[in-house]
Amino acid sequence: MNVLKAEGLSKVYGSMGKLTYTALENLNLSVNKGEFVGVMGPSGSGKTTLLNLLSTVDKPTSGSILINGKEPGKLNNKQLALFRRRELGFIFQDFNLLDTLTIKENILLPLVLEGVSIKEMNTRVAHFAKFLGIEKMLDKRTYEVSGGQRQRAAIARAMIHDPAILLADELTGNLDSKAAKDVMDSLQQLNEEQQATILMVTHDPFAASYCERIIFIKDGRLFTEIRRGDNRQTFFQQILDVLSVLGGNFNDVSPVRV
Repeated sequence: MNVLKAEGLSKVYGSMGKLTYTALENLNLSVNKGEFVGVMGPSGSGKTTLLNLLSTVDKPTSGSILINGKEPGKLNNKQLALFRRRELGFIFQDFNLLDTLTIKENILLPLVLEGVSIKEMNTRVAHFAKFLGIEKMLDKRTYEVSGGQRQRAAIARAMIHDPAILLADELTGNLDSKAAKDVMDSLQQLNEEQQATILMVTHDPFAASYCERIIFIKDGRLFTEIRRGDNRQTFFQQILDVLSVLGGNFNDVSPVRV
């Protein structure tokens, strides 16, 4: 079952009579329920544009997007805000947690906006805090915990309202190698044990090696796609091989190896 289906997706920046830039061109993409999919490509390949379109932050010039059976492009602003809040979960490179709130309060934000009962909120936060190993820091402020712990709190916040799909943007970008491994282990566990559907944009081959399938983009078009077999080390090497063919800026290769 498709949770996400994008067909003929194109995005052109610029207006009539002016120079235009085609960021995406006729891209097709589908993500099934429970899948963990990665998107990779050199700088300027269209990864961020694709994520902006799928997260409904931006609208495509042409093509269609279907998420959980709904077309966000046909919703008005109020409906779109509600759709985004209920169907999508977001994880960002810089965590996007509020320093004025505790870790627990940050995690609970999506449920507060939905008016969920306190009992239900406490049940859900206890479940994800235990699952992600952050039970002992729920009452701490964001600046009192490590980057890896903050990112795991951000994962809990993204999952607390049971979204149709989790969209992750360079989520290991601000983490050291040990924290990056812990966060990716948590995300994989979430995918395998909770059947979370995840689409992750990353430049990091180590993080990408956790995915079941990786889509590579170059110059706004689909370049190739590879799938993981039983051996993650082999998959990691396949990723490096494709990146070497793609070219572009991949200097920030993680020092961690699988």
